[in-house]
Amino acid sequence: MKVFKTLLYSACILGAFACSNDPEEEPLVEKTARIEFEFEGSLDQYLVNFGLHSLYTGQSGFVSATIVQPGDLEWTQIIDQANTFNISTPLTFSELIVESAAPVHTFGFIFNVVHTGDIPDEDFVDLSATIRVFGNNSEVQTYQYTARPVGEVSEPLSETLRF
Repeated sequence: MKVFKTLLYSACILGAFACSNDPEEEPLVEKTARIEFEFEGSLDQYLVNFGLHSLYTGQSGFVSATIVQPGDLEWTQIIDQANTFNISTPLTFSELIVESAAPVHTFGFIFNVVHTGDIPDEDFVDLSATIRVFGNNSEVQTYQYTARPVGEVSEPLSETLRF
């Protein structure tokens, strides 16, 4: 009987250790997100399309986004139920800055530019953009984007980041 109790005790201890090896979820780190675009090239011949989505806080909270620069630019479309903010506008500015209204742990974006169809002159320069993502004013990621040559289908840059 003593051997049986020892075996039972050993089995319970082994079972307890086996169950405690579950990997713990990493805590969600939330930061104020900012994304900055710096454009170069023949800006006036492009249409910019930019969407910001999945700005999440906590387990399921949504956060809105604000266009910081240019100050007079407004969202073309806001879809509250999808937590999505879109801009589609002629490129009349060389810098675009967007910031989350509150700290988030996740956000995603999609970006591309489309040539407006005007026949380029000899001074035409394909558009390029440097895209910087910040969390609490510290740079987290940098992307380089170059527009496809005139006449080719544009390719979007789509990313989802988690702090």
